[in-house]
Amino acid sequence: MRRATITAVLAAGLLLTACTGSDSDKTAKPSASPKATAAPTAEESATSDAGAAEDALKEAEEDFEKSLDDLENALGETLGVQEGTYEVTNSQPQYDDPSLALDDEYITPGTYTSKGPADQELDCYWARMRNASGQSESSIANDLAAGRAIVKLTEGEFFKTSGCKPWTRSGD
Repeated sequence: MRRATITAVLAAGLLLTACTGSDSDKTAKPSASPKATAAPTAEESATSDAGAAEDALKEAEEDFEKSLDDLENALGETLGVQEGTYEVTNSQPQYDDPSLALDDEYITPGTYTSKGPADQELDCYWARMRNASGQSESSIANDLAAGRAIVKLTEGEFFKTSGCKPWTRSGD
């Protein structure tokens, strides 16, 4: 609705501008030469100007939509489970000194999804492990994902991720 209103206002303005020519334009005689090209009429000129204005409006709307998408994507990239190693647990331990507690040491069990690699040049790495040692014998499953990745974590496991866009928990 808004686009139609803006387009109509622009077209009307351009049409009015094109119609305010001098009286000599109305009495001009056509050229006798058959090879001569006729100048565009005021109506043709207004139509051309209206088309150009509509194209400019369409391009501005596309740029605006792209900017909104870029902003949404940028904001979404900072929310979720970031790079690191996490213990999968439903209950966080009690610390004697609360300043020692790190929010990103623990995550709840469930299914997590990443949109893929944070850098297009590298793959997204994730691993489910029996402990946080990082030794290959502690690995339950791991993968290098070039695209979207999904992993289901259960209580008592450890989860390690690097090079991935943030992981978000599904509603399970």
